Amino acid sequence: MGIIHGGRLAMLALICMLLFNHAVLASGEDELTVAAQSHRQPIHFNGEMFSGPGYETLLDEGRQAHFFLIGEEHGIAENPLLAAQLFRDLAEVGYRRLAIEISPPMADAVDQALADGLDGLRALYAEPGGEPAFFGMQQEAELLATIRAAVPEGEPALWGCDYEVAGDRTLLRRLSAIGPPPGAHDAFDALVRASDTGWSQWAETGNPQFVFSFSGAPELVANLRKVWPERNAEVNSILDTLEQTLIINRFWTTGQGYASNVQRGALLRKNFLAHWQTLPPNEPKPRVMAKFGASHLLRGLNTNHSWDLGALIPELAQIEGRSSVSVLVLPGVDSDIARFDPTRWSYVPAPAKDGYANGLEPIVDAAFDDQFTLIHLAPLRPRIIAQAKGLHSRLLQMAMGFDYVLIMSGSTPADELVHP
Repeated sequence: MGIIHGGRLAMLALICMLLFNHAVLASGEDELTVAAQSHRQPIHFNGEMFSGPGYETLLDEGRQAHFFLIGEEHGIAENPLLAAQLFRDLAEVGYRRLAIEISPPMADAVDQALADGLDGLRALYAEPGGEPAFFGMQQEAELLATIRAAVPEGEPALWGCDYEVAGDRTLLRRLSAIGPPPGAHDAFDALVRASDTGWSQWAETGNPQFVFSFSGAPELVANLRKVWPERNAEVNSILDTLEQTLIINRFWTTGQGYASNVQRGALLRKNFLAHWQTLPPNEPKPRVMAKFGASHLLRGLNTNHSWDLGALIPELAQIEGRSSVSVLVLPGVDSDIARFDPTRWSYVPAPAKDGYANGLEPIVDAAFDDQFTLIHLAPLRPRIIAQAKGLHSRLLQMAMGFDYVLIMSGSTPADELVHP
């Protein structure tokens, strides 16, 4: 009986300890929420314009920084509208580039198409897959048009930094217009046939595994490069983009997700640095806004445990004697996003999928329910570090990786840009 009684006492003590620890952790989270409320500001949106204390804070931060980083959950309609207004208002202090999640040659094609505004984009996007990732959404397309109009004519407005998921046919048409040399025709035709075949199979089945960027062989691009010896910078950019896209996605389709993420992160950093290093050395450098999925702009290791733009840009700012500011943008309560459906090549309303808010409940719970909320994370970091063992690891990562979080309660899913 004594052994049984002792066992029961030990079990009771263990239960009490667990309950006490849970209460302590819950109390710690509640205290963090209260602390976050003391560092929150509203951003007002009347359907057309943003205003309020939070918006003024973003403007002030943008005026002081050389790099303004917006890490987002994709598909929120209001976020590109906010980015467009911020860029337009900050153009007076020298913002003249938008770095985005598409490839360098596709960014050039989009930039040129924007000479005719949204109609130019619609013409560029005339076939399924003609639009680069995310910028087939109406509000995202409007963002690009706003940026183009805010940047002086003759300067590039867009810095593409990524690979190219869907734009292979656009890039191949450009190679055809440039004209491969006679000895490269067979290799070029083989690459075009592979692209056409992949897209035809996708059209028949709706299966995204047939899309060329996932089904094509990087060797096809390597073969073309071998027989095209005298290439200009544009040809090199297109060939590099096609080859890197196929290499990155081959890793992914063969179950090597980490290798795929490492390769993609390296490409993003290489492309951003190439843009920066080719700026004229004797002229004031343009200030840069960057808008990517949040993981890409997370300071330190990204959520895939690889190095990305978030590891590069703040350090580049320090090296150059400049500064950066970063904002994590999340949907809030009563919010859906536009999610891409690769079987139909369209966007549909859906719950947020990227999981950036997972574990961030003590911060998210501090948001206003009926308006957008900007929360300054930097002053919360000492408290978060002190409570680190009792908090979700994602909260620690995001609080250290971004300077602010913007929670868009009541935000809406982006619309699809209607085009032929």
